[in-house]
Amino acid sequence: MSFIFQLLGRNIRKDLVNRPALLWPLVAAGDPSPGVTFSVATSEPDAASIAIATGARAVLVAVRDDLAPADRMAIALSVKEAELGLADGALALILEIAGPGAALQLAHNLPASRRLAAIGIDLDGFSLGATGTVDAPRSVAAGFVALAGAALGLPTYLTGAGSLSPSGTPAVAGFTHILVNLDGNARSPAASGSRRTTGLLR
Repeated sequence: MSFIFQLLGRNIRKDLVNRPALLWPLVAAGDPSPGVTFSVATSEPDAASIAIATGARAVLVAVRDDLAPADRMAIALSVKEAELGLADGALALILEIAGPGAALQLAHNLPASRRLAAIGIDLDGFSLGATGTVDAPRSVAAGFVALAGAALGLPTYLTGAGSLSPSGTPAVAGFTHILVNLDGNARSPAASGSRRTTGLLR
């Protein structure tokens, strides 16, 4: 199934809107290529390499406990660029925070990779507060992601159940995009039972 990064507003700086990696469809590793340049969701370098051979030019790595899988992917993408004779940074990396450990590491170790194209958060990786109370884990983690994006000058996105309020507005302010399927529903790997392996980017 393909997903798209949907812009959340019109008054967003153009340099945060026109990032190529956010204009391409996103597919899961192993899914058929959409026949155009695309992004692939995987934390496995071998799966990323296969997708790159069929047209992927960005890799989304979801990290739950720490940022190590994203670090490994950044190295693998650098090696792949050299193998293919591509310019440094031609293969982009999208970092998705999908759990509390990764959110805390993001708060203490701001990513510095030049290939980083966007930072997002999968809200399904965080517990919900009790009904009628402030949802602190999600709010704090989303705040870390929004702050990291602002500090690095990168687009930020939301995904997972609860990304949008019933009125259709973002559940958390400070984000430029939402990751949705073609029906407009937020991508939710946790809900489908396909939670990806997670890790950290330095």
